[in-house]
Amino acid sequence: MLKYTTAALLTLAFSASFAVAGIPSNLEFSGFARGIGGQLSTSEASYANYDNSWSFSEDSLIALQADYAINNQFSVSAQGILHSGPDRDSGLDWLYLTYQPSSSWQFNLGRLRIPVLKYSDVADVGFSYPWLNAPEQVYSRRLFYSGYEGLNIRHKTQIKNVGFEIEGYWGDFDGELFSGQQAFDVDINGIYGAVLSLTYHRFHFRSSFMRVTEVVDNSVIIDQLVGGLTSAGFDELAEKFRLDNGVSVYVFGAGYTSLDWFVSAESMSVDSDLDVLSGIDSYYLTIGRYYNTLLFHATIATSRQDENSIVNTIPLGVSPLFDLLSTTVDSINALFPTDDLDSLTFGVRWDYSTSLAFKTEVSFLKGKEGKTSLFYVPPENTDFNRRATLYQVGLEWVF
Repeated sequence: MLKYTTAALLTLAFSASFAVAGIPSNLEFSGFARGIGGQLSTSEASYANYDNSWSFSEDSLIALQADYAINNQFSVSAQGILHSGPDRDSGLDWLYLTYQPSSSWQFNLGRLRIPVLKYSDVADVGFSYPWLNAPEQVYSRRLFYSGYEGLNIRHKTQIKNVGFEIEGYWGDFDGELFSGQQAFDVDINGIYGAVLSLTYHRFHFRSSFMRVTEVVDNSVIIDQLVGGLTSAGFDELAEKFRLDNGVSVYVFGAGYTSLDWFVSAESMSVDSDLDVLSGIDSYYLTIGRYYNTLLFHATIATSRQDENSIVNTIPLGVSPLFDLLSTTVDSINALFPTDDLDSLTFGVRWDYSTSLAFKTEVSFLKGKEGKTSLFYVPPENTDFNRRATLYQVGLEWVF
């Protein structure tokens, strides 16, 4: 229902805006682009879709945004993106109506980005952050989708030397979630959350909460497995594969920024009734030093998942049906992540101008054997030790 209401309002807004003939339009265009290449040091696995050959298609993109001011309080924005990565579709990424009755209040309605993390809104705009990609342990696509359709309310105020920003949002998401190389078609209903940001001189703090009330899995492969397990009497095991419960995410971040250096950190905890998303804790800490137009930075990041303990209780050798179900349980269970990973990244950014930057990074990855650790490991390389080095170069452009 929400998506139809959103579409109707946006259509009305666009129609009204272009129907007012004779009034000078206030249409502005902007955009950004990034070209990123990377290579992994091993041929036994891939990480973030990078393998042991240089590739420039995983994270490169170009986007164009149009902002049309209907009047002093209402505006319409749309952003289209052309992406070369295998896990994303090109097309309309943002489309929303903005109502800003004052400088302290803002209401957005439409297709938006979930603002659960500090860089969620600008994850595609690499020029706005120091790395080529934000730490995968926290900014994993498995947890944070490209967007949602709904409402966002933001309020800003200042009390003496402390700046406050409070944000609330609500909406739905229909699309794909990725677990390793596997995509799951899901409807996520009842997404809501809140963000509180504080700034005091050069310090900044950010706390965020997000709740997903219902995940409806549309994947045929899961439906067939759950149906088979239920029919065979393995109701408890079938329940563990149902992706129809809620998820809660808690995020806290802090940092300090000066003209010469900065330090920043975010931690995230995920609690869920879903075995595949429960007990996830991750964080990163980054520090950087500026030398004129150069920025040198180092980042440590960690993720731990202490559950996802789906135990296959189907006895083998009892019947061909049981053997088939047991094999299927093992195969699908292997698709779900166990993302224990430590990483250390060193990077350099060179701001060639106020709109163009060049970056290079090297990341040392150390996972745990027997776990996915954010790697994709082909079945023939199960002995891979989950250690590798990722080399990346890239340019960031805003226009």
